[in-house]
Amino acid sequence: MMQRALAAAFFAALFVAAPNAHAQLGGVSQRERETGARTTVGAPNAQACMDAIASGNSTDEAMAFCNRAVESENLPRATRLAIRINRGAMHLRRREGEAALADFDAVIEVDRRNAQAHLNRGMALIMLSQPGPAVAAITQSLSLGVDNPHIAYFNRGAAREQLGDLRGAYEDYNTALEIRPDWGPANQELARFVRGRRDTLAQTLSTTGTP
Repeated sequence: MMQRALAAAFFAALFVAAPNAHAQLGGVSQRERETGARTTVGAPNAQACMDAIASGNSTDEAMAFCNRAVESENLPRATRLAIRINRGAMHLRRREGEAALADFDAVIEVDRRNAQAHLNRGMALIMLSQPGPAVAAITQSLSLGVDNPHIAYFNRGAAREQLGDLRGAYEDYNTALEIRPDWGPANQELARFVRGRRDTLAQTLSTTGTP
């Protein structure tokens, strides 16, 4: 059951990992955002990297575009950090946890209040079986006002479940559903919790012989 929760967490997280490279950076001016957008249009590797993220492409060719964008293209700070987040998201899609973590850490070193980087860092830590630090990273993203907080609560629930904190996991899955009612992944995890409690009760009754 835990592995299923973690797999669902990765799916939910990656779905929103990089919806718009120019919209992910906090702490930058509107002028810098606009400059970044104009520069990216003229920077083929950066544009190809963002297009790949948007389409769900995580092939070696797509990764090469992101690598070249980070390493060689002359981009404004905001755009360069956003591309770094995008490359980290692509590493997550490829189940390359250590590489993803390195990208998110690099962004946070420059912009400590980047909520999306903290959230994605938490996802990488879940992938690396480090649930304690993952809970801390995701909690930090929530305190910074991360976009789509239901994703953050859902993934923190997965990390808490990995820690064995079933009450905390249930509460986070439930909070995710309160924020976004009828959201499939959270519905599935809560239903799994209910089935688990029912099965445990049935097993207990059969063991004790209670009618």
